[in-house]
Amino acid sequence: MTIPLSSLRSLALLAALAGAAEAQTGKTKGGPTPTPAALEVARMGFVEGGVEIQHPGGAWTKAAEDSPILIGDRVRTLKGGTARLEFPWTAIAVGDGSEVSIPDARLLTLQLDRGRLDIDPEQTLLRVVTGEALISGSGRTLVRREGTSTFVASYNGGADVEAKGAIVRLGINKGTLVTAGKAPGEATTLGPAPRVVSPKADPRYVKPGEIVHLTWTGQETAYHLEVLAIDSDVPVVSLDIDNREYDLRLPWLGTFRWRVAGRFGPVETQASGEGLICVVEK
Repeated sequence: MTIPLSSLRSLALLAALAGAAEAQTGKTKGGPTPTPAALEVARMGFVEGGVEIQHPGGAWTKAAEDSPILIGDRVRTLKGGTARLEFPWTAIAVGDGSEVSIPDARLLTLQLDRGRLDIDPEQTLLRVVTGEALISGSGRTLVRREGTSTFVASYNGGADVEAKGAIVRLGINKGTLVTAGKAPGEATTLGPAPRVVSPKADPRYVKPGEIVHLTWTGQETAYHLEVLAIDSDVPVVSLDIDNREYDLRLPWLGTFRWRVAGRFGPVETQASGEGLICVVEK
């Protein structure tokens, strides 16, 4: 029987976490208690725009692709920035204007202090906590925190949202809003999606760095824009937009999809259909 690589990585991570916990509690067999080493739990898989990382007790520094993310680290994106955090079994896109951390906890957890996460797991979700809720389960999931409210949406079902002793399971295209000190609201169907106007399914061909003028229609005055590689559901661009158009520049060669969701406060609608952009050398 062949064990999937993702499973081997998960087992290795769990073993490392157990070893670190043993070292911190002084329960090693024989000899003095060792000094616990910083534990790598993820890597910075992708950086676009302003992205910074802070190690415990250190200053904020510019993040670099493929750099390790350790227990206790914090990551933040500036306006216009997007980061991709790669764990052994899942990848997470951190939208612009967001801040996350990896707390020193018994179970591996990602803490969202502000902003937006887009999770596309191969297996079960990484535990995500905010000031209002704990999110676990499975399936592609959106988590957005603004002020003292957390919105969670599930695109293909399976996410669990827990707060104040109550748990809500989200089905396909369902969401819930959790406000400080309260249980999760009832799971409701996400609002109607905006409509992509240009470019649509007929690809727009551009050179690297050339402007692509995106336009769409919708009932909301604010939106969230995602740009994705043709073979991935983890965005390479994840931005909040305050109108129905945007001038996009892509520096990479390849074919990309783009879509938008309406937003009002932390709550988002269903995502629109997708338009296509092909970035070519000539």
